[in-house]
Amino acid sequence: MKFARRGPTEGPDAADAPPPPPSPPRGAPVAAFAGILDGQRLWLAIDDVPGSLALRDAGSGDVIAPENEVAVDDQPGYRAGRFDLGRLPGDTGTTYDVVLVPARDRKPKPVWSAPLTGLRPRPAEDGATQWRLGRTEAGSLQVHRETVEPVAELRAVAVVDGRLRLTIAGTGGRLALLAGDEPVVNLPTTTEGDTVTATLDAASLPGTAPEQPTRVVVGEPGAWLPVRRRDNDLADPGRGAPLPALVDDSERERLRLRWSPRALLTARLVEPGADG
Repeated sequence: MKFARRGPTEGPDAADAPPPPPSPPRGAPVAAFAGILDGQRLWLAIDDVPGSLALRDAGSGDVIAPENEVAVDDQPGYRAGRFDLGRLPGDTGTTYDVVLVPARDRKPKPVWSAPLTGLRPRPAEDGATQWRLGRTEAGSLQVHRETVEPVAELRAVAVVDGRLRLTIAGTGGRLALLAGDEPVVNLPTTTEGDTVTATLDAASLPGTAPEQPTRVVVGEPGAWLPVRRRDNDLADPGRGAPLPALVDDSERERLRLRWSPRALLTARLVEPGADG
């Protein structure tokens, strides 16, 4: 008796088998690398095929060929590009397809990309916009121009003489710890050039820790700005960029600073005598 060989997805466990990885359409140029590393420039490489890399306005269909900052022979075996996205026309909300324009004026081909993971957009040089990489349902690579939420940047943080000293870009205003929309700590700031400085000590903290997550903000009531990590490019800033803690006279931890997944500054207050 002969037995048919069972395929790897046959049998009782076939339904639990992971789906096959997505694959590009036949003949599509495939991105070997794509990233917006500095918040302003698209870095791209595809397998070397005839043609030139360009961007196409997803709304109008206009093909734009920005200046390529990469030398033609910079990456042997690949067709590479580095494009300054800040020079592109269009307003916030504009989406561009990444395309390969073949030789002899043939129709541009969308560049296919494997699923994107671990990407964190950074503000562009103007500080008001950011560029985000994405994919269409078919897997074609796109870049999106977005508005950046107004924020204040943390310039420095340190424990000085038992006090937590924060230096933040901006002038005037106050520093607050907000639980929801209510300040649980509200301190004046001191202006020093183009920054403001605030100092927290254990005595300025409430005796009861709020149940809600606490955000660190600067400005004025009704016009608070969240405090963000400067030039953040970490997938997990909470783990990758640890921050100092504030302790009381008994060396018990009273406040822990931490970056959120969006690189915004948060705080956890610990009640006196609590184990944390």
